[in-house]
Amino acid sequence: MDEYGPGIVGEVRFARQDGGYYVQLYDREGNVVGKTGLWRTEAKAREAARRLAEKLAGK
Repeated sequence: MDEYGPGIVGEVRFARQDGGYYVQLYDREGNVVGKTGLWRTEAKAREAARRLAEKLAGK
């Protein structure tokens, strides 16, 4: 798990059927707080996760 924002961690996953990567985001207690869309590369999925974590932290 990597940290993407204050109190938000995420895990990169590969969607074999769809052929792309997405990141599932969790809070510190392990509750799901968000998920990125599907991206062709792992790097783009991680960048999308950082942007989403910024939005979630701003709530």
